[in-house]
Amino acid sequence: MITVLAITSGMKQAAARLRAGELVEPLRDRGIDLQIATWSKNLAERRALLRSAAQFDAVILQRRLLDPGNARTLRRFAKKVYFDVDDAVMFHAGDVGWWSRWRTNRRFAATCKILDHVVAGNEYLAEIFRNQGCTASVLPTTVDPAHYAVKLHQPTDAPRLVWIGSHSTIGYLSLIKPAMAEAVKAAPGLRLTVIADRTLEDSPVPVDFVPWSEKGEAAALASADIGIAPTPEDRWTLGKCGFKIVQYMAAGLPVIASPVGANSVIVREGETGYLAGTTEQWTSRIVELAGDVSLRARLGAMGRRDVWSIYNTARAADFWFHLLHAKE
Repeated sequence: MITVLAITSGMKQAAARLRAGELVEPLRDRGIDLQIATWSKNLAERRALLRSAAQFDAVILQRRLLDPGNARTLRRFAKKVYFDVDDAVMFHAGDVGWWSRWRTNRRFAATCKILDHVVAGNEYLAEIFRNQGCTASVLPTTVDPAHYAVKLHQPTDAPRLVWIGSHSTIGYLSLIKPAMAEAVKAAPGLRLTVIADRTLEDSPVPVDFVPWSEKGEAAALASADIGIAPTPEDRWTLGKCGFKIVQYMAAGLPVIASPVGANSVIVREGETGYLAGTTEQWTSRIVELAGDVSLRARLGAMGRRDVWSIYNTARAADFWFHLLHAKE
């Protein structure tokens, strides 16, 4: 049996749960023992963790950039080092000082030097690592579709949009406030469910706030009718891998998303949802889906099929099985 150590920042992060935690059982079924460890704030514990790499056939750094000293230590003890990433960890989401930028750049360069292979959530991220001389493959973020309740679409006078995320990205909803304000004129019963750690202020449509929980998210998604993913375009958001879109599709919801980064790959125009780049496009797509239950059902069913065939955790386990057995 192949033994693999995954080093994460903690299982509270969605990436660690999806791209590491949910792979433990399917990889075990394929003869791979994946053990997950959390990066410690304690210096002695970090050093012990890095040295423990010698006990495994491979190490997966899950989004964790290392200082040069830690990178050299890991390279010394690890037989193989993989980097799994679904965010633009080499950049910052907002404005930061020169020290933070210098430190991140230093860690990024040091980490790239020790990697045997990068597994990126989209092509944009993969290309950034290839430009640093790394070998990189693309593995979209996946979910276990069996964990999601499936929407039974029915006619309704109160069609419900849904957005799932966190305080760090809820501001993206402001991009479509004008579109929602126009859409509610044609669909007066329109509502918005926000599944997050905070709600949306000054919404032009009534908001139902559902505090996020791992146990409750599936039911909250299935209670809605249309999944939305407005996204600004910058070097940080281009690294996003469309997790919320995959979740919407797993729940059998049609999707409206900004044509940014992985969104344009995951959403199949007119098949699983729509890409909307302007206020007018957002308005027309919201109104169209709000008023057509058969369209919602058809697009939602196709999205669900895509999750089973493309964005399924079993596919991710197969990918890692072949990568870990490859002779590079």
